[in-house]
Amino acid sequence: MTSCGNMEVLSSQHSELIQSVNSHSNTIELRPGFSVSLLSAKDMGPANTKQVFPGDNEFIHLNSVIAGKFDAKVGNARILCGCGDYNIGYVSGESFEAYHSDDFCNLAVMITPGILNELAGEELTGIDPQRSLSFFLQQGSFNSKVAACAERVKNLIYEKGQKDLLLYSAVIDYLYWHLTAIKSHDMTEKVSLRERKQLIAARDFLLSDLSSPPTISDVAREVGINQCKLKKGFKALFNKTVYGCFQEERMQKAMTLLRENNVTETAISLGYSNISHFSVAFRKQFGVLPKEARMSLAPTLARYS
Repeated sequence: MTSCGNMEVLSSQHSELIQSVNSHSNTIELRPGFSVSLLSAKDMGPANTKQVFPGDNEFIHLNSVIAGKFDAKVGNARILCGCGDYNIGYVSGESFEAYHSDDFCNLAVMITPGILNELAGEELTGIDPQRSLSFFLQQGSFNSKVAACAERVKNLIYEKGQKDLLLYSAVIDYLYWHLTAIKSHDMTEKVSLRERKQLIAARDFLLSDLSSPPTISDVAREVGINQCKLKKGFKALFNKTVYGCFQEERMQKAMTLLRENNVTETAISLGYSNISHFSVAFRKQFGVLPKEARMSLAPTLARYS
């Protein structure tokens, strides 16, 4: 077979695989050259088993991990993501191999460089429209704005129905905060791959029980890293302190619990013996008292609790 014939076969295989993934995942084209996709573990084959996917040379991908973990290699670059992590990349046709957890869920926006530059501009994207694009990958760790936007887009995709304008607006919002977060992410304090794995494991352990915060020494001992590296690494990788990470996740959980539970029940389930301490922490994060949030989340129930 000729070289040209080989290329045609590879192109056909690539097209069939993309069509297969799209048929299983929730992929919506917002306009030609601009689409959004919600990809879960069931769309990618058996969990914790190496999967090989062809890359493309058309789109820039902006990803946000909503749940689970993802470990991939693209060329000489390594992508190691946990829940809340995000990245932007252009793989210029490079195939990639990946492992994912059984609860993995990822939101991805696929967009051509031209459309991205049209929507966001060179200053935010860092893309010069006059130059051809080459392989790049930039990663960031949990950012509340990116996570909130990703969650909103996910919910709109799942809701279905005639929500085209809302979805388009939500994806534009996601693009802005994703690009802003990537741009502002401090790349000067680089963390080695080994330390990154330890820090992600530390975060998982830290958040495993939101009703009982472990001490920094407990977390450090659990993952085999000293306390100084743990604290410095958390700030560099997640842009927050160890306690700040725990408390933010704890309050996000509180917001979810308030849909079905009153303020006292929510506080107790999260380990608070003093309800006023819980209220102060909640207001610090969301700007409203938990009782006010509950009235908004469950107005009928809130009158009786």
